[in-house]
Amino acid sequence: VDKEMIIKRVEKRKFLENRSDDDLNTILKRYDTYMATTKPVLEFYSKNTNFKEIDGSQEIVEITRKIDNFLNV
Repeated sequence: VDKEMIIKRVEKRKFLENRSDDDLNTILKRYDTYMATTKPVLEFYSKNTNFKEIDGSQEIVEITRKIDNFLNV
């Protein structure tokens, strides 16, 4: 999911759940932390033939369907 979509989703969550920790600065800090720590791990594992990547910008039903297909459920 790209940065802009993440910001939109978290801002929507803040509105729906009234979360005080979902301000823009926190969102950007979380994103930067993800890019620095998690993304390199994903890049490492992406070289494995069992690694599957899913477009997280899709609807949850479509994401779930793709996960189920990968798991042969």
